[in-house]
Amino acid sequence: MKKLILSSALVFGIVAMSAFKSNDTDATVTITKKPNGEVCFKVKNDTGGSITLHTGSGTAPMNSGVQKEFCIQEGKKLTVADKGQPGKLLIKVDGSVAGKTFKLSELM
Repeated sequence: MKKLILSSALVFGIVAMSAFKSNDTDATVTITKKPNGEVCFKVKNDTGGSITLHTGSGTAPMNSGVQKEFCIQEGKKLTVADKGQPGKLLIKVDGSVAGKTFKLSELM
């Protein structure tokens, strides 16, 4: 009977400790390529001015100091928007840009 009580207390203690376990071991996962063929990357506007980018399917305004994530279909281009139309080429989207962060000043 003593062994039963001791083993029950031990099991209860293990269960109680696992319930309060810290989540410090959780990992952050970044998806850089979506199943639909889109490639995700980030662009930081470090130019000191506002600019509008053309994503191939629309425009995205970027204020100074802002960092945005873009998910664009592989094979499309990220360009500077020129009156709402594609302008100067910044990035041709392929698997090599997946998960990277680019400074706008270096792309221009």
